Amino acid sequence: MKEQVKTLEDIYKKHRVDIYKYLYYQTTNCHVSEELCQEVFLKAFKGLSSYEGRSSIKTWIYSIAHNVYVSWYRKEIKIESVPLEQNIISSLVAIDGNPEAIIENKENTEQVTKILYKLKEEYRTVLILCELNELSYEEIANTLNWNLSKVKITIYRARIQFKTFFEKEGDLL
Repeated sequence: MKEQVKTLEDIYKKHRVDIYKYLYYQTTNCHVSEELCQEVFLKAFKGLSSYEGRSSIKTWIYSIAHNVYVSWYRKEIKIESVPLEQNIISSLVAIDGNPEAIIENKENTEQVTKILYKLKEEYRTVLILCELNELSYEEIANTLNWNLSKVKITIYRARIQFKTFFEKEGDLL
């Protein structure tokens, strides 16, 4: 039993930050992200005995996180949209402590985040998983329960749309 608890603890320690970041970039709210993250790991721990090993633990947990997010989103969209908390997003990105770098990083992060939320939800989701959480195409396919070609096409289209919005934003600055 102690070995299983250690395994659960290791899974939590290894994936908690990445799952939180994924949920944060989806919800843009640190409190909601924390609650959803707890729900993800609670579901993972309860369902660990049913884990069949067809995908990696990482992919399995991202699938749970995606499903928890989708459930939350469906409920939340009926109520109201969540306000954007830019200062929290800026603090998630690693900075070397240099004041100029902090200011530049905050401006870049705000611009990227603003553009992310202009994208269709599926484009935003694949870019967060691919670019920010660095999941492979196969892991994204397993997480979203898509085929590999759909993942590749969606990422390609998302990058094009992101680039278009980014260039338009640059013209406004």
